[in-house]
Amino acid sequence: MKKTGVISFLLLICFLISSCASTAEEIIPEYEAQISGEDIDLLGYEYIIAAGTHGGGQVQLLPEPGSDIRGDRLLQRYADTEKKFNIKMTILDSCSLGMFMTQYAAGMKYADLLISQAAEIATGRYVQSGFFLPFSDMDIDLFSGIYGTKGMLDAGYFDGKYYAIMSYYWGLPSPYTMPAMWYNPGVLSTYQQASPHELDEQGEWNWASFEKICEAVHDTSSPDSKDHVYAVSALSEPFLELAAMYSNSARIVTMDDNGRLYCTLNSPNTIEALEFIKSLEDRKLIGNRRNADNQDVTEFVEDRNAFFLQYTHSGLSSEDPNNLANRMDDAYEWTLFPTGPSYDPSMSRTAYSFHSRFYFAPVNSDPEVHTLVLPYLFQPLPGETTETWQDVLERNNFFTQESFDIYCKIRDEAFYDYTPYIPYNEMNSVLSKVTTGASVASEALSSIETVIQASLDNLYNNYLD
Repeated sequence: MKKTGVISFLLLICFLISSCASTAEEIIPEYEAQISGEDIDLLGYEYIIAAGTHGGGQVQLLPEPGSDIRGDRLLQRYADTEKKFNIKMTILDSCSLGMFMTQYAAGMKYADLLISQAAEIATGRYVQSGFFLPFSDMDIDLFSGIYGTKGMLDAGYFDGKYYAIMSYYWGLPSPYTMPAMWYNPGVLSTYQQASPHELDEQGEWNWASFEKICEAVHDTSSPDSKDHVYAVSALSEPFLELAAMYSNSARIVTMDDNGRLYCTLNSPNTIEALEFIKSLEDRKLIGNRRNADNQDVTEFVEDRNAFFLQYTHSGLSSEDPNNLANRMDDAYEWTLFPTGPSYDPSMSRTAYSFHSRFYFAPVNSDPEVHTLVLPYLFQPLPGETTETWQDVLERNNFFTQESFDIYCKIRDEAFYDYTPYIPYNEMNSVLSKVTTGASVASEALSSIETVIQASLDNLYNNYLD
């Protein structure tokens, strides 16, 4: 339960005495394996984190001892934290917002930190209604780097405060950015096409080059459509449309200087992107897998697609035993969707989106305990530094340095797209209708714009002071 009164006062005094942090010029400072200073007695406080896994994947917040190196390091961090602060670390094996609200209503604490989808928090109005603490009100260096990048932190920005963080140097939860893109070197080689890495190095990884690859990697000679080969296929979620939009610096939602959200979907950049994908659809250069499961990567791993677009998790071996990483027998590479004619190099091509998961702090947890524990808990794990913390990730998931560099770029430069505050599925349907020719772009975008703005007002703007 939450400690208050005299204990809170003592905690603040202990913190002031023991803190030895200094302001660093770097965005991401160096951290020692152990924070110096006297240990702080939090009198057996139970510090609870929910959930035990990230999404449905294999990433464990409470791994079995001996299962892997980083898992053991995470367990060591828990043990060191318990010893340093005289607390008990409890990791729940799930995160239930319903249970949180039930226990909150009964005056009980559910967790100090919980990992939840951005969409669940936004549509449930948990932040808007005051059920979570702002980390920006705590006495921590929120922008030091250990709590996430700007895009990650923006996911929790509301009414001038920040409510969401990530344990950046743990890599958990791993970034749920989209649209990520991979290519199959074997397919490109078969059709004598240059790799995106080569084209990017030459400054030629753009829509024109992608269109040429779509023309070259195109074999529909088999009477069975399941055997047709395409450069890329469209899935039920419009990853292609969104990738083209972001690569042309289009934005679905924009925040103004007053912190209000406005729909900016109906823009020349968006229309240009949708018309590009439509031109490929009209020429039947894109495979249609829209009736397939979004998680299905069969065409890519069986050499019937040169490219595959999905969420970042599909390319990481630790996330899901059925994803790309665990089904692909040969090498695959990461890339970014090629740039469009209106692309602004200062703008990212990927976003933290609807399903992204972040840490949130329930309002009935203790902000003073967070202030003391988080700077120690979230630093690089034992034996790791700010330079080496991702070495295991690189060795286990990437075939080339170029692919790893692209993953880091995706993770660190992704922006937050605010889609949890809009009718996401309805918008996706409109985008697909435009690129398949079922709707005219200007008319369709104009019609959905009003609906999106109403949702932004209802879920976000109307709660601002």
